[in-house]
Amino acid sequence: MGRTVDQEVHAAFVEFRAKEDDKCLSVQCIYCQQIRAKNTSRQKQHLLECPGLRGQQAAQQQAAAAGAGGIGAPNYSATPNAPGSAAHAGPGATGNPMGSPNGPLMGNGVNPHTPMQTPLQALQNRPQLPNSAGGGSVSGTPVPQQRSHKKTKHNPSNLPAPPLDDVHAAFVEFRAKEEDKCLSVQCIYCQQVRAKNTSRQRQHLLECPNYLNVMKDSIPANNLLHTFPEGDIARSLQLPAPSLELDFRMSIKVNPRVSVGNSLVGQRDWVTFVGGQWAGRWAKGVVLPGGQDSQLVVKEGSTRIDANYVLQTADEQPAYIVVKTQGWLTGSKDVLDKLNDPNVVDTINPSTYKYRVTLSMETGDERYAFVNTLVWVGSGCRRNQETIIDAFRVN
Repeated sequence: MGRTVDQEVHAAFVEFRAKEDDKCLSVQCIYCQQIRAKNTSRQKQHLLECPGLRGQQAAQQQAAAAGAGGIGAPNYSATPNAPGSAAHAGPGATGNPMGSPNGPLMGNGVNPHTPMQTPLQALQNRPQLPNSAGGGSVSGTPVPQQRSHKKTKHNPSNLPAPPLDDVHAAFVEFRAKEEDKCLSVQCIYCQQVRAKNTSRQRQHLLECPNYLNVMKDSIPANNLLHTFPEGDIARSLQLPAPSLELDFRMSIKVNPRVSVGNSLVGQRDWVTFVGGQWAGRWAKGVVLPGGQDSQLVVKEGSTRIDANYVLQTADEQPAYIVVKTQGWLTGSKDVLDKLNDPNVVDTINPSTYKYRVTLSMETGDERYAFVNTLVWVGSGCRRNQETIIDAFRVN
């Protein structure tokens, strides 16, 4: 099924913007390169008067006449089967090179003696226009591709869209002239100039090879000793890095350790909590008595910590929060030996060993229900009959 009249008209014009930030599209005739407004009625009228299109029609008709008569085509615009034409005269007929049998041709290839047609008839009867989307050409001149109304955003990398702060940092504003009201921006990675439009700047960064190379190099996963294969999504994906903030501090009093003895994996010690106190950003209170830490001392004195206890808030109607703490106390053997000596343990600098734990909480009190889905990491120190822990919330 052939194209409609409007489709034929649209195929004869190529959309373009004079500038990237122009909102209004103009169109350019593919036959004579004249600029017209994007208006179908005006485009139809232009095609009825277009000298380039008339010339092409004349050339096609001459070629058809030559094929029918076997000789050179006469230079006039009669249709192949019209009375008086070379094709109608039959093989061996010659045409008047200076004009048609009905009179000379005009400069634009139109015969003034040919009956006038209505605009719709002219458009329906004329040869089909080349399809610009298919790469047609006129007189050997390539026809530019017709732009779609919607631009397809292309992301050659698997990187996510850069955040707004990165977009602003990647472009430098400038004015071509001091009196210019509109600012342009220049990419600091490739020096290309772009309109001051955040969406287009972000899209440019997704296609800027220099920026993409910098971003890939800055992904922590690519700086590991072993990385994922090139092109794997796990290699190029930038994940948000968690941050830490001090959330609360606990001071827990403990009873002397009770040695359970050597197990299959190490020395098991049992430590019970006398109680304590805690204070932080969202509440304060006490550590209830009765908590316990089931410690496991392994090779070189490192200690596995596995503690459970309950926090009570200082509210008039207190809330109760169960805490589970797991981690390791590690360091050099001589430092760990001193930590087990009650006479010198309080003199040991906490920075000379690592007391690192993770903490999770659980409560049924609606006022503090948010703690059920949070995670903390803790840094602690051991003192004689006391353990102090700073809990950092993972954001």
